[in-house]
Amino acid sequence: PWPTRAESTDLVPCTGPFPDGLGPLTVRNTRLQTGDILALGLNKERDGTLLLSRSALQRSPALRSMEAWLDRLGAWTRSPRASGGYGQSLELKVSPSHVVNLPAATCTALGLPLDDEVHFAWVYPVPFHQRAVEAALAAVSKPDAGFVSAWEPDLSRGLPVKARKEMVDFSDVTHGKTDVEVTPGLAYSLSPDEISKLIPGGSWLDELDLEDADVSLLTVGGYIYFRPGLGLVERSPSKGRRSKMPLMGAARPVVLDILCARSIRFAPSGVLQFSAPRRWHQVWTERLVQQGRFQPITARKWLMAGARYICWLRPDEPLPDFNGREHPLARHGGFVFLFHNLDENDHDSRDCYFQLVPTPDLARGGRSSGIVDGERLSSSLPFSLAVTLPASQDRQQEKIFQLARRGRWSLVRHLLAEFPYFATATGDHGATLLHVCAERGMLDAELLTQLKDLGARYDALDEKGRTPEALGKAAFKALARSVWQVSPDLFADPEGWFQFWDRNHNGLLEPEELGDALSSTYRCDAIGTQWVKSYVNINHRKGISRAELIGAGGLLQALQVSEEFTSLREQKRPPLFLGSRRSTLSQETHVQIQKLEARVERLRNEHGWVTGKPAPRDAMPLPLPEPSPEGSADPEVRIRYARGILGFSFEQTRGLPGRSWQTGFRVDFAGQEGLDDGGLTKAWVNEIASALWGDGALFDTKPQGSFFKPDDVETLELDGVPVNSAELYRWTGRFVAYTLYQRCLLDCRLCAWVFRMLQRAAAERSKRPAWQLVPDWPATPEGEDAMLDDLASLDHTVASNLWRVRHELGEDDLRWLDFTCTGEELRPGGAEETVTEDSKAIYVRLFCEHVLRKRSQIGLQAFLDGFFEVLPAGLLAGVPEEAVLSLLAGHSEVSDQQLKELEDLVVPNGLVPTKLKDHPLVRQAAGWLFRTAREGSGAFRARLLEFWLGVNRIPLAGVGSIRPRPRLQIMVQPAGADGLKRISSWPKDRLPEGHTCGNEFWMALPDSFEEASGRIRLAVENFEAGFALR
Repeated sequence: PWPTRAESTDLVPCTGPFPDGLGPLTVRNTRLQTGDILALGLNKERDGTLLLSRSALQRSPALRSMEAWLDRLGAWTRSPRASGGYGQSLELKVSPSHVVNLPAATCTALGLPLDDEVHFAWVYPVPFHQRAVEAALAAVSKPDAGFVSAWEPDLSRGLPVKARKEMVDFSDVTHGKTDVEVTPGLAYSLSPDEISKLIPGGSWLDELDLEDADVSLLTVGGYIYFRPGLGLVERSPSKGRRSKMPLMGAARPVVLDILCARSIRFAPSGVLQFSAPRRWHQVWTERLVQQGRFQPITARKWLMAGARYICWLRPDEPLPDFNGREHPLARHGGFVFLFHNLDENDHDSRDCYFQLVPTPDLARGGRSSGIVDGERLSSSLPFSLAVTLPASQDRQQEKIFQLARRGRWSLVRHLLAEFPYFATATGDHGATLLHVCAERGMLDAELLTQLKDLGARYDALDEKGRTPEALGKAAFKALARSVWQVSPDLFADPEGWFQFWDRNHNGLLEPEELGDALSSTYRCDAIGTQWVKSYVNINHRKGISRAELIGAGGLLQALQVSEEFTSLREQKRPPLFLGSRRSTLSQETHVQIQKLEARVERLRNEHGWVTGKPAPRDAMPLPLPEPSPEGSADPEVRIRYARGILGFSFEQTRGLPGRSWQTGFRVDFAGQEGLDDGGLTKAWVNEIASALWGDGALFDTKPQGSFFKPDDVETLELDGVPVNSAELYRWTGRFVAYTLYQRCLLDCRLCAWVFRMLQRAAAERSKRPAWQLVPDWPATPEGEDAMLDDLASLDHTVASNLWRVRHELGEDDLRWLDFTCTGEELRPGGAEETVTEDSKAIYVRLFCEHVLRKRSQIGLQAFLDGFFEVLPAGLLAGVPEEAVLSLLAGHSEVSDQQLKELEDLVVPNGLVPTKLKDHPLVRQAAGWLFRTAREGSGAFRARLLEFWLGVNRIPLAGVGSIRPRPRLQIMVQPAGADGLKRISSWPKDRLPEGHTCGNEFWMALPDSFEEASGRIRLAVENFEAGFALR
């Protein structure tokens, strides 16, 4: 099998660009006639030689320019003249001849007679670039000699003096004005542009008219058609008599009886069409090389594609298979192309051949003739030469833009194959070819693909600052976007954007796909791309679904308000990690958290706890001092009172085992009336949270929250009493677990890293000590990003700076860093070790490990142990990281939607008195309460919830998970048949009250919204903290 191309068993035309196709070609008659050419050694198996008389090059100005060019190359040889004597001729290699075996219709289209036997052969071009190099070598070695042909060694004396002088000048040019060194075999390894530097003279080459059929025949190649049989030979020049002798295998030059000689041109409707490329085997190359069949390529189009040698296969030419048996290969002949030198093997499997495909039904296609005449020249293009000077290239560039504006796309493709840099060239008004394609509404995917492969820019700007897309219509835009793989606009067409980048078509943008998509959308440079990939590894390490992109709270909404991505669009690099921001939880995460809540509830039930009911009888009484009488008005006073409550709590419970915490406590504040049916526990939780994290006395304050003191801080002061820090941190772990156990919301200011460690330690805690269970971060880009993300959950500023150290800072900046962190060496001798480009990765890793694991290892370990004493590690199985923190924190903001859900929950089923829940005045009062809430600020909404429910936020599972169910009691009683009246102890001017044990809100019946709103605000904004919420 051929690794680069699929072979077709059907002999059908292929019109793709070379080397994926060849042609179509058309032919054009030349001026050559019988008497111009002598044949030498024509046969059916080996290449022969034709001698073209110098006199034939006098018939046109184009041929005379060609003659001057050949003079400069010293390409003439001495040969017999047809009319007698000797003269100068041009050697032309010719393929083995064969009888024309094309269908009759094709022969008719080509103007070949059907009633006569006609033979043909392929005429190879003059290998001018090879001769140019040979001329340079001759000039270097023998400055006074010209080029000497192998046919007649003494020809140098007959060369014009001008030719010898040009060769000497060429030597000077080669060694003084180019970077190309002239060596033997140079012509076989040079590119077309390198060959251009070696041509002697200069501007004279620009005078060649490649549109001329005769010039094209000699420089590119063509077909010659002739009659076989006896050729004419001069037997006695002195007497002027001629005789005939066999043409094939003649020992002396024989005059060829020419019917016509034709050059080839590229034409979309050409008669000569060829199959798709087929694999060419090395064993065939070896045979034809032995026969001298391969000749150098001169056509620029083929050379630019990497081809070096060409050979015409005669029709039905037998070639051996791997077993040595011979089989005819190409029924009507074809071309072979080698992509390497003759002494090399085809290591890349690029060698190929194209079979000629006959087109018998030409009349039906409207092509009565396959010969190009003057009127149809504009529909075809000649082949350019390997050597093309600047002036000629300028003309070709002008031509390709003209062809594009006329919509001649096949010809445009042909010129692009010869001059690939035209794909990025600009014409009038700074327009590129892609601009012209857009204006013309061109919908040729093959041409657009060719332009893209050659480097055409989809976002190129013309002089007016317009891109091709801005000039094209919808159909062109869609096609061009698909070819250039330019995705639809993320914000205008997110569905199309997702579908475009979902390469695996699995309905999920994998992290790699998402990184590529965002990098392309925001046109990031190398460092920006790394930033985006790190962002994806950190925030979307499992990828995103369509719903997670487009749905409510999805990535699309986040990007629209994201300051980081706004900066990225402006080619700025924002910090990768930002503080105080928690990602939106997916539906899957919600389900897992609900499972955790259910497990905790089952554990509570096992120990006699029922939501909405008083504490079990065997719950331990927990007498505590009274909370701050000033409430939250003075933070310092609040913390001082809270520390007293913490000190009493710590002393009474520090020695209790975890099972005693599961049995629970009945909280009793001094000076407060009432039983703890849940409300007092909520108040106690809030007081302890304030005492632990209200300032930096017991925990270090980090940008992302509180963290444990370093290990060298062994003693802390709690309400004036010194306590062991590890013991306090173990108690804190129990307290946090108990808060979760009692379904309380908690303003937990511990950083997220603590809860990540909690989850990771729980995963395998039963097998080995918790601290050893934390896995190392893999030494991969994804592992490094995960490590920095963990650090960002503790200190986002340090994490962002370390990312810059890893990906942005150069040697000049790194030399100011050493291997230390907060004065401690990260490894022995670190204070004297400078960070370098080679060591920065290990520096970042050691820094992260020190901050996250080593500096406060004792405190973190104690917290984990305390937590698992109250809640078994198995409860956290399968729960996402930070799930405990999310449960404790709930929703930090109360949205309109959540207020609507709370209203739907309370009205009417939570209205009291139940018998009056449908009364219009009761419903009206309830509506005024929620209207007041909606019109209030975020802070007022939080205070209202704290007044009513004892917490200032909605649980993570939503309003429906609040226990006991919230109730709203309008203080009225029935009166008369359908009436009601105020309860005497609740006049309309009495302030509302909150009863947090039962999650109840009591309010008098108001007469107006203004009256209701005023009294609700007064009560909510001035209630005291602790138990006294009425």
